Amino acid sequence: MGLIDQVPRMAIINATGADTLTDLVNNKKLTWNDSHVDQAIIDGYYADLTARNFSPHTCASAIEISRPVNLKKCLRAIDVCDGVVRAVTDEEILDAKAIIGKHGLGCEPASAATIAGLKHLRAEGLIEPDQRVACVLTGHALKDPDRTVNYHKDKQGQFSNPPIEASNDLDEILKLIK
Repeated sequence: MGLIDQVPRMAIINATGADTLTDLVNNKKLTWNDSHVDQAIIDGYYADLTARNFSPHTCASAIEISRPVNLKKCLRAIDVCDGVVRAVTDEEILDAKAIIGKHGLGCEPASAATIAGLKHLRAEGLIEPDQRVACVLTGHALKDPDRTVNYHKDKQGQFSNPPIEASNDLDEILKLIK
C-alpha cells in the first residue's frame, strides 16, 4: 500500500509464569522454517507440560497461556518481522503498570508487559534510543485488579503509590482533597 517502506520488527513479551513461546523459540529453537514447523518439538513440549501437570500462572491473565492456539501463525509473524521473544516477571509487569498509571494512562497487566519488555530490549541493545517504538496498551485498567491494588496498598514495588483511605463521609473526603 506504500504506507511504510519496511516491515516493522516485532517483539513478543511473555510473562515468566506463562513463557511457553519464550521457551519454544529461544531454548527449543522452534522456528517457522518456511512453513516446515517441527511438530515433534511442539508435541514433546506439550507432553512434558501435561506430564508435569503444568498450569501457567501470572498476574496478567490475558497472557496466561501454556498452549498458544495460533502458535504456527505466531512463528510465521516472528519470521516475517525478524521478531524476538522475551519474558518478564510479574514484578516487572506491575512496576510497568504503575509507571503507565503515573502518567495518566490505564491498561491491563498483560499490556504493561510490553513496557516491561521494552526496558529489557533497550538494556540488551536491541532497541536504540533514537528508534521509533510502538507498545500496544489494551484492556481495561481494572482488569486483574487485586494484584494492582495490593501492589500499591501494600507497597510491593518501587513505584507503589499507596492510596489514602477515607471513610464514606463527604466532609472527610473534601478535607483530604484539599
